[in-house]
Parts: sequence; C-alpha cells; structure tokens
Amino acid sequence: MTKSVFILSYYSNMPGACQAEWVDDRIEAFIEKGYSVSIISSSCCFKHQKNGIIKHVRVPTISPHGCRYEYEEIKRRGIFIYKWSLTHLFLRTMSSINYFLEKIKLKSGEGRWTWFLSSTVASISLFNLRKYEFIFTTGGPASAHLTGLLLAKLFGKKVICEFQDPLSGKDIGRNAISQVGLKFFERFIIKYSDCTIYCTENAMIEARVKYKKYQKKIYFVYPGANTIDANALSQNNSLSIENTSFPQKVNVTYLGSLYQTRNLDTFMQAIDEIISEGTPINTLLEINLYGNINSDIKSRIMNFKYKIIKIHGLVDRNIALNIANVADVLLLIQNTDDRSIVTIPFKTYDYLHTGKLIFGLTYRNDELENMLSSHGHLVCQADDINSIKRNILNLVNDLTQYTSNIKKSKYTPARAVDQMIHLINAS
Repeated sequence: MTKSVFILSYYSNMPGACQAEWVDDRIEAFIEKGYSVSIISSSCCFKHQKNGIIKHVRVPTISPHGCRYEYEEIKRRGIFIYKWSLTHLFLRTMSSINYFLEKIKLKSGEGRWTWFLSSTVASISLFNLRKYEFIFTTGGPASAHLTGLLLAKLFGKKVICEFQDPLSGKDIGRNAISQVGLKFFERFIIKYSDCTIYCTENAMIEARVKYKKYQKKIYFVYPGANTIDANALSQNNSLSIENTSFPQKVNVTYLGSLYQTRNLDTFMQAIDEIISEGTPINTLLEINLYGNINSDIKSRIMNFKYKIIKIHGLVDRNIALNIANVADVLLLIQNTDDRSIVTIPFKTYDYLHTGKLIFGLTYRNDELENMLSSHGHLVCQADDINSIKRNILNLVNDLTQYTSNIKKSKYTPARAVDQMIHLINAS
C-alpha cells in the first residue's frame, strides 16, 4: 500500500510566497520517496493538479480580515474558484464586512488564527477517507499546527510541527501582549507535538533553553532547495527574462522581498562613499532587484543619485532561477535586528545551488556566515559600511578570484525529508 502523509499549511502552490515554495519543495520530495500527499491549505492558493498523488483541499479562514486578504489574493493572482461557489460567496461577503468595519474605524483582528476552525472541519472529513503515516504541519500562520495537534489527538497519529521562523523571541511579535501570546502558543505546540523542528541550529538551541522540559522534542532541519539544472533552464523557451546586462559591468542581482531593515540602505551608502573617494564604480556595476519592495524602500532606491539600480518587480520562481543563472553575483540581505540571529532566508538554498557567487549581508548570524563561507562565498555584516565597501571594490576589480572557490550545496528537500522521517519514527 502506498505510504501517505497529511500536510497542513496555510500557504501552498502560491507563486512568489516563500512559505509556499518551502512546503511545495517538501511535497515533491515526499512524492519522490513514494508517498502520496493530502494537503489542506488556504483558499488563496492555486490547486495542485497531480491527481492520485496529491489531494489538495483549499479552505478559507472565517474572520472578516482573513477573508478580505484571501479574496484580494484570489483576484490579484487569478486563482480559479467557481464564481457562485459557497467559498467564493463566503469570502466576498466577509470581505465586505471587513471593509465596513474599517470604514467605521473598527478592527476585526489579524484573522488567520481562525483558519484553525475551518481547516479542522475540512481535515476531519478528509481523514475519514484515507490512512496516513503521520501529520506534518508547517507555516506560515501557526493555526496549521493547532489543527495538526487536534487531528493527532483524535486519530492517534504522530505529528511533526515545523516552525519556518520561531514564533517567539527578540524583535518577534507586534507588541508586548503579542509576544507573550506567541510564546505561549510556541510552548503549547512543542509540548503536544511528537517532534518539533526549527530551520536553523541557532533557533533550536534558543528553543531548548527556553523550553528545557521539552528539549528532547526540539530539533533543527535545514529545508534546502531543489538542485538546479542550468542547461534545462537555459533551454526552456517558456522562461524569458529581460537582458539587463551591459558589457564590462558586474551584474549584482537580488531575488526576494525588501522590507523594514532588510533594505539596500547600507549598500547604497557604501557605493556613494566609494565614488566620493574617487573610484567611479557606477560605471562598473549594475544592480537588478526582483521581488516585492515596500514603498518607502522603493522611494529611497529611486532617489539614489547613481542610476545603477533597476527594479523589475515580482517574478515566478522558475524565472527567478533563470535570472540567477545569468547573474554575476547574487545579493543576500538579512534584517538588522535580532530576528536574523535565528533565521536563514529561504532563498539562500536556491542561491547555493546556482554555483554563482553569493555576497551575503548578514547580521550576527554565525550559522549563516559559516554556511556561506564554507561554500566559498563572501560575507560581511549588513551594518558594516567599511566591510561592504571593501567587498564591493574586490568584486568590481577581480570577480574571477572568487568563482573558483565555490562548492556544491548539499542542502535539498530530499535530505530534509529523510531527516524528518527519521525524527518522527524515533519519537
């Protein structure tokens, strides 16, 4: 009989959302290892189309704010849901209620915690249809973990909960009340799961210190990314990218979102100082940005006096990989706050498989720094202007001095799945 895994994730098959790409890679790895997959996601995701291998049920949240978010995503992305289905009518009605509440200056809350209720109802009905080896929850919104824990209790199944980012810690949570609540839920999830995995060793160590009573349940697994076939990418005519390169210029490319302290401010300051000190690197350098950029950061970039930065907007992941394949240098940027100590940007794993030089602007994260430097890449602190200046000058002066040191990455979803199966079997 085919092995089967039950997955709960608010995001899945949602292009441009790293939370979805994260779990989608894992789904592929499970399938390659002979598993069929049943997954419950939110309504604002495209439906997986591998019938017989993936059973995908999409359910909406039930709060007005959450419904508004999902309804707007469905319209923006062109996600197919029958226009007169109950889901469509429900989302549209609740979204209108949210607009009304905002108009009269009332807030309906963040909303995605209530996905626990709707996802639980859908999961129970689906669980009656098939038998599963174990339950895997991830995210994204932590409501997926609560649903998974309840299912495990009802049906006597093991559950492995994955925190893509820690729920609690320094600089995590909107305010003091939120921080206390998130820490409570993080402890609750760890207590009642069979196994909990974080995605960095630093996060695991911090969690084991905070939750000493449950430290034998806490582990870390690097998510990894699929290996990249450069020839297949270049031969795929359906992936077209704008040729932005200029002769004799170093093409530095950034793939991903820019928000809050994850921005280009120090990078632009370093370029400005280098040019002011007499080296016209604006003639030797071009910077291409792909992904969502907050309006305040976009404004600062567009007002930068040296017109060497091009903003291209959000692109599909496959196109992003093609873009990475023609770049000279891939820029990686962390937030300059304490969240960065225990997190690794998901794009790091895609970057590592390209074979291109990574220029990492990290923040107090020895784990990420060691990961990059051990593979032959450049690393400096994101708030260290002098270090950024030195590395930019080295890049434009002689890029080839670095490319021979780059090593192949071992971090793949298949490796992650092997570790997960071992942990759940040993729990």
